[in-house]
Amino acid sequence: MESMRAVGYSLETAIADLIDNSISAGAANVWVEWTGVDDPYVAILDDGKGMTAEVLTNAMRHGSRNPADSERIVETDLGRFGLGLKTASLSQARQLTVISKHGEELSIRQWDMDLVAITKRWTVGVPDITEQRLELLKQLKDQTSGTLVIWRKLDRLIAGASNPQAEVTEKFAPVRDHLSLVFHRFTSPDTENLRTCINIYLNDRKLLPKDPFLKNANQVQKLEPQQITHELGVIEVQPWILPPISRLTREQVDECGGREGLRSSQGFYIYRAKRLVIWGTWFRLTGQDEFYKLARVQVDIPNSFDSLWALDIKKSVAVPPDVIRSRLRSLVGNFTGRSKVVLTHPGRVQMHQGERPALWQRMELESGSFRYIINPEHESLRGILDSLSPTATRQLNAILDLISYTIPTQAIYADMAARDHRSVVTEQNVDSLAKIARAIVQATDLPIEDVLLIEPLASNFHLHREILRTLRQTPE
Repeated sequence: MESMRAVGYSLETAIADLIDNSISAGAANVWVEWTGVDDPYVAILDDGKGMTAEVLTNAMRHGSRNPADSERIVETDLGRFGLGLKTASLSQARQLTVISKHGEELSIRQWDMDLVAITKRWTVGVPDITEQRLELLKQLKDQTSGTLVIWRKLDRLIAGASNPQAEVTEKFAPVRDHLSLVFHRFTSPDTENLRTCINIYLNDRKLLPKDPFLKNANQVQKLEPQQITHELGVIEVQPWILPPISRLTREQVDECGGREGLRSSQGFYIYRAKRLVIWGTWFRLTGQDEFYKLARVQVDIPNSFDSLWALDIKKSVAVPPDVIRSRLRSLVGNFTGRSKVVLTHPGRVQMHQGERPALWQRMELESGSFRYIINPEHESLRGILDSLSPTATRQLNAILDLISYTIPTQAIYADMAARDHRSVVTEQNVDSLAKIARAIVQATDLPIEDVLLIEPLASNFHLHREILRTLRQTPE
């Protein structure tokens, strides 16, 4: 049992494993609480169907189910090995107490590693319920059914900490983001005939879903879905192409991985029974590339495929078998190719306000190569060119050609590949954007409404109100 504590759970994967059990039990609400002061503990309560004393005793047994028993597989069941409750809990604490209510019956069982060490036996205790003084226990008693899991003796969380509360708070910091992503299809309104939306609370704060595909964002592309048929069932493949980062709000950027994490978040997102188990990988079917960073592929596998996908105990590793890899390999080029098109032709993407000429144009050459040129038909240049004399027009066009021929493309690509892709456009603040808007207005006499549809202003449509306010407040 001491050896099994080192199976490799992190705090967030351990908490997620317990929430799996709550969802499988039909819970509509899950509460997670923790504290590092006075009587340190971590507790997870749900309002699922609960367990009788006999069922609870069996649930506390290591390996309480056979993962190869296909007759017991339920489509919505998130469990697999019959180990998660015990291994996840004891990987973080030395004492695991489970109290469950089924009907009018309230049952309690407990694993205590110190007791096991003394007795040298697989000893499951039955402590006095009245000794458990938690507000969540009172809540459980008021419910018609449910289960409460309590961790105490938090040696992996606060052992040796000079400030236990600060230590627990720091350890829980990544838990919210992890759960928001892993369970986003359960905590979102039901648009997939999934089930009733589940509410998860962390210290009384409701967990918000984090959709990695930004399905509700403007310009996100939903590609043609695919199916992979196998004798064990059907795998659903749904590719998504995100908009360029310059066209996302700050909240959307954070939701899909953050500015620095966008590149590492590309690839397949594997869902088992709608629960995200692994993400941000191409399974070596192609490499992670700066041009592919907008491609994300939702792959739904039924839990009948567990053995085929080599799913581990923590449900955090899944490897597709050869028969499925070969099918994914034939599809992956289309996903990555569409991402590259969006990144290399941002001016051709339809803006929600209407398409406008791009400042830069991609020119195909007879040799089959290409280069980028400044578009003389762009609104910011057209008025100036029309007002110049023929000689001045030739001189300005020569300067524009010089700029086009001397773009440091290799250096730009190297910077982007090194994740130092904080471009000037996406990092400009309201003041700098307002200066650009004023300069275009003065050079073209276009109304401000049309100017706001020109890049880089169009990409920052969420800042338009602030840009207009700045223009009104700042003298010319």
